[in-house]
Amino acid sequence: MKRYLFIVSRPPYGSSVVLEQLETAMVAAAFDGDVAILLRDDGVWNLQQHQSGDALERQTLAKVLSGLPSYEIDRLYVCASSLQMRSVTIDQHLGFEAVDYPAQQALIRNSDVALGGQP
Repeated sequence: MKRYLFIVSRPPYGSSVVLEQLETAMVAAAFDGDVAILLRDDGVWNLQQHQSGDALERQTLAKVLSGLPSYEIDRLYVCASSLQMRSVTIDQHLGFEAVDYPAQQALIRNSDVALGGQP
């Protein structure tokens, strides 16, 4: 089984990149991939509570994130320093674990495929 790491570093709603990454992760998991998600840099804004994509006629990304465990995606990580720099707190029901840089490097090193979103 391949181990995939999806690195989300973009903010929500600026483009469709984050939603496309999450959808690709769900497809990989549906085909028996071992999938992990890492939010870092501006990607931590995706954890903000009380999001509403309706104003932009888009899916609310917090709802997509909360649905990841139903696709057996339960390895969910967020960069601790990115959280701290942006004063973002983790919504505990989303199940993300804050990790430091060495842990992030280990996630990348232990993955068969690491994917980041493009602009």
